[in-house]
Amino acid sequence: MAKENRVGVSIRRTADEVKNYRKWMRLIPIAIGIAILLLITGYVISVLYMRYGAFTVSVNKFDHNDYALTLSSTGDFDSKTSRLNAEISESVTNIDGERDLPDGLDNIDGEHNGENYVAYTFYCGNMGKKVLNYEYELYIANMTYEIEKAVRVTLYVDGKPTTYAYPRTDGVDGPEPGTVPFKSGSVITNAQIANFKPGDKTKFTVVIWLEGPDPDCVDKILGGKFKIDMTIDVLTAGDYEDRA
Repeated sequence: MAKENRVGVSIRRTADEVKNYRKWMRLIPIAIGIAILLLITGYVISVLYMRYGAFTVSVNKFDHNDYALTLSSTGDFDSKTSRLNAEISESVTNIDGERDLPDGLDNIDGEHNGENYVAYTFYCGNMGKKVLNYEYELYIANMTYEIEKAVRVTLYVDGKPTTYAYPRTDGVDGPEPGTVPFKSGSVITNAQIANFKPGDKTKFTVVIWLEGPDPDCVDKILGGKFKIDMTIDVLTAGDYEDRA
């Protein structure tokens, strides 16, 4: 009788093991699928980051068809888009902006990067039917290893350049020489353009580089990555409307 009980226990244990085995066999493919999905997601994010390069500018759609901003890499607006981006080599090194950047960076349309800097000229135009006001914001989309502390960004707006830099970290009051401090930890600058009439256009050039003479341009930022973006948003109708 005792022998029969041991056999019954053995059979029940075997059935439980089979049940557990089947359960795990169902779970393993799900776990593998989730892992693959996470890997694919990470890859896609990486690809999108590289696809959109070191600088991206985009226009956000307004909820009224009469107010329409568009972007173009040429002043004649032969090709209109809501997004533009500039690529750059991953192996850039620091330079002395005052000495190494060429003249005329605002005179070449589209992407015109140098070996160790990003340079992109583009246009924002009012292709709608109404006068409008808009705001642009230049901001840090991604930075690693505190590389932003050594970055310089020059923004030309209709030919007028301003160079921006991270606030000084050496205990000296005031901005880095020849620069305007970033507006905040992530916002480089923002401003509004008022009474932008149909057919009007604003010319922008963005230049980005690592400033070698900056005290924060040190070994710890080696391997750092940076990405700067600009968004342009219609705010409101202008103070007056085109009577044509």
